[in-house]
Amino acid sequence: MKSFTSQITSNLLGKSGPGAEEVFALLNLQEEPCALVDLSADKIIFLNSRLIKATSFTTADLRDKNTGFLFPNLDVKAISSGESREIDLNRRGQTPIHARVRFDFIGTASHLVVIRILAHQSSESDVEPEIEGLIDQLILLTKVSEGSDVNQILPQLMRLICLILNVETAAIFQADPSYPSLKCVCLHGRSTDLPAELPSTDLIRLTEPAIWNAGDRAITDIHKYARMNSVEYVATAPLKLDDAAIGIMVVCGRGVLPRELRISVLQYLSIHILNFLQKSMLIKNLQDRIVFEQQRMVARNATFENMQEAVIVLNNELEIIEINQAAEWMLNYAEQEVLGQPYDNVLIGTDKLQPALEDAKKGNTTHNLGKANLNRRNGQSFPTQMKVIPVMRDKKVYSIEVLLADISENEQQKALTQQLENRALLGDYTAAIAHDLRNPINSIYTGIQLLGMKLAPDDPNQDNIGRIQNDCTRLNNLLESLMSSVRTVDTQLELIDLDVYLHKIVDRWRPKFAKVNVNPVFNIQANLSKIMGDPKSLDRVFTNLITNALDAMAEKGDTLAVTAVMNKEIVNHPFVDISITDNGPGIPEDVKEHLFSPYMTTRKKGTGLGLFLTKQIVTAHKGSISVNSFPGGTVFTIRLPAEDGEVR
Repeated sequence: MKSFTSQITSNLLGKSGPGAEEVFALLNLQEEPCALVDLSADKIIFLNSRLIKATSFTTADLRDKNTGFLFPNLDVKAISSGESREIDLNRRGQTPIHARVRFDFIGTASHLVVIRILAHQSSESDVEPEIEGLIDQLILLTKVSEGSDVNQILPQLMRLICLILNVETAAIFQADPSYPSLKCVCLHGRSTDLPAELPSTDLIRLTEPAIWNAGDRAITDIHKYARMNSVEYVATAPLKLDDAAIGIMVVCGRGVLPRELRISVLQYLSIHILNFLQKSMLIKNLQDRIVFEQQRMVARNATFENMQEAVIVLNNELEIIEINQAAEWMLNYAEQEVLGQPYDNVLIGTDKLQPALEDAKKGNTTHNLGKANLNRRNGQSFPTQMKVIPVMRDKKVYSIEVLLADISENEQQKALTQQLENRALLGDYTAAIAHDLRNPINSIYTGIQLLGMKLAPDDPNQDNIGRIQNDCTRLNNLLESLMSSVRTVDTQLELIDLDVYLHKIVDRWRPKFAKVNVNPVFNIQANLSKIMGDPKSLDRVFTNLITNALDAMAEKGDTLAVTAVMNKEIVNHPFVDISITDNGPGIPEDVKEHLFSPYMTTRKKGTGLGLFLTKQIVTAHKGSISVNSFPGGTVFTIRLPAEDGEVR
């Protein structure tokens, strides 16, 4: 069971506030009978000595009594602060008396009220102005302290303390964390009464509230300073926080020591000032923390959204609480679709993640899970590098971040590099084999030619000899193609007039066109810019394309169109687009994707190297080649840079 005093303290000001004894001491200073009442509990908390004398009730008589015990006709729910009215007052063993009272609420909590029995019932103006002012000042002190701006509120509190204690000067000295001294942070009154700075030894010596008079021994620097400046009394109270003093409240003046300046009141005021400073410091730290967190979040959000890596943030239940834009693009999900979802509803395709997440819940980071495949929303699988990082706050896992890096391009680059290495190796073998085969083939061809010359023209073996010669020729052509596919394209550039050059190529093919019933059509733009090119290499390009077109139209023949036009889509970088168009059946989609790869062919006698070599030659000319095919036709377009200075 708490003591009656502890209960009063708890009900009055809470566990963290100043002691109730200081408040009771203030009430005992009043010239009039006073009662302190808790309206919320309808309980009498305290009677000052004058009211105890007037009613003859003791403290024990009041224990657990409601207000009706002392004020029988008082409706506690109907009173308001500052109001005066006449009520009955019970007395021990005597008849009740009729009294005029005033109600003054105390503090920020509206349930604490001082009921003062007025000395004269005839008029409220008869109340002694000094007592009235003291109560008003205490109420004002509490109201002013509701603010948190130290620079604005502290000067007002110092002024009120001077009024309450009837002193000339009041000041607060606080410890300077950067220097072993106490600095005056606020002063009301004469600035010459107190120094701007005190040594830290004063804080060690003035550990309890104390009053110094001019006739006393000066034991601290502040006392010595007061004596030197004709200050006749100094009262000090330490501002203690958890038994450690952070500063000193000092009041001083000249003349007779004011009767209002008592140790208990001084202590109450110092605790009030300390609570205000604590509250202000707490609010400032909280505001600074909020600003810092806001700045940190702004910086984090900017970084978070602009990261190239995908970031998925999970809570401790492994549910998605945030993803960045890179994750949306990578996984093909919008953020609102995945928020609150279990991670395994979105990060699908690997069993490596679960152990790392369980480890992260214990505060451990997994810097690299190795290569792992995940599925996009459409089911497409792609390779990733994953990292799992726990986010710690107050030594606890606040969230878990999963970082993903799409390594598809790296894998493709590795595959391409490997393919090029394999192709280079294959080229070396091919060149060696082709070189070794060419001589035996030439020997076979020469030998069979001599054998044919010795036989009669109508000899039946002449047909076999002819077939063998054709096979040798075909083998030589195949070897030449193989050698070309592995040989570096060496271009000898010169200025080429495409109008003349393309007409020569087509004219050379006219006998073949007539034989397969193909009609060539020209569409060469007038004043076409010249190009820098190697005529021999480009001849091979157009030969390959025309050969493929004739092969596509072999069954019924049709029209082969050759066009050349300027392309000025890129400013200051003109090109010439040369197109070879046939009316054949078109190229299947699955074939078109690999059309320029080596050994890809749809012709029965093709080597699959023609278009591969064509692309190599065009690329060596800093150009490009593309194909557009559909049922009923195919268009190959070669884009070559126009010669500088020849643009018309």
